[in-house]
Amino acid sequence: MSAWVTITADDLRDYLVAAQVTALRTAALGSGQADPFTRTMQDRCNYVRNRISNRISISATAYAVPPELRTQTCMLIIEAMQPRLLLPLSKDQTTAIARAYDDLKIAGTKELPISTPDDALTPEVQTAAGVEVASSITRKATRDTLAGL
Repeated sequence: MSAWVTITADDLRDYLVAAQVTALRTAALGSGQADPFTRTMQDRCNYVRNRISNRISISATAYAVPPELRTQTCMLIIEAMQPRLLLPLSKDQTTAIARAYDDLKIAGTKELPISTPDDALTPEVQTAAGVEVASSITRKATRDTLAGL
């Protein structure tokens, strides 16, 4: 069991210089537009959670991701926010983002094990439905009555 993490803007500082993090959060904002980090973080964390949810239990904490996927999630957030600056990603960033997508393909397998969250969601199991015949009709055309046609 492990506590999953919620990505913060400070987590991006591990992968970008401080000026770039500031620019991603403040540059080119429209009138009344809020810091785009929050919504981008939520979208990308949900993406990561959805990608792994068919292989492992996910945390009940909204937007929490496994600590093993912190780097990958940060790279996906950077990828989503970078176009705001109208600057291309560096070759190293592009490589790291491609690696993040590859890691999501194997996350939760023997190749990239993921810790079970302390507050794992229990999957809702749907019970099988039965079939009930409401009425039946007497058939007039049967094998016997149609014999010889």
